[in-house]
Amino acid sequence: MFGWIPIIGPIIDGIFGIFNKFQDVKIVKLKTGAQVDIASFEASTRIIEATKDSIGVRLARDIIIFPVSIWTALISWDTIMALRYPNLMWHVADYPNNISYLPLAVIAFLLGNIGINILRRFV
Repeated sequence: MFGWIPIIGPIIDGIFGIFNKFQDVKIVKLKTGAQVDIASFEASTRIIEATKDSIGVRLARDIIIFPVSIWTALISWDTIMALRYPNLMWHVADYPNNISYLPLAVIAFLLGNIGINILRRFV
């Protein structure tokens, strides 16, 4: 680009060349990271699809998801009704601390299934 400028042109081109090589290395790293992420997503999708008809997995999933879904709905109801209509509250107990992650895991699982179903429609 600046090669036509005497003495300074090749120096500037060399500096830009070094900068471009650093940018190329960053781009390759980003592409590699994206390929790893895509491969892991595809592997988890294959695992979910392979086990979706298993009676054991379905039973375990229903035993865990159904009560947590009901609990989340009741907590949401209590939160909405607390200020305006306190007589309509269920006063649901909190989850114990050792399994407090369970509602979040169920919500992540359900949102993941929604995402997989949306992805299937477009692919």
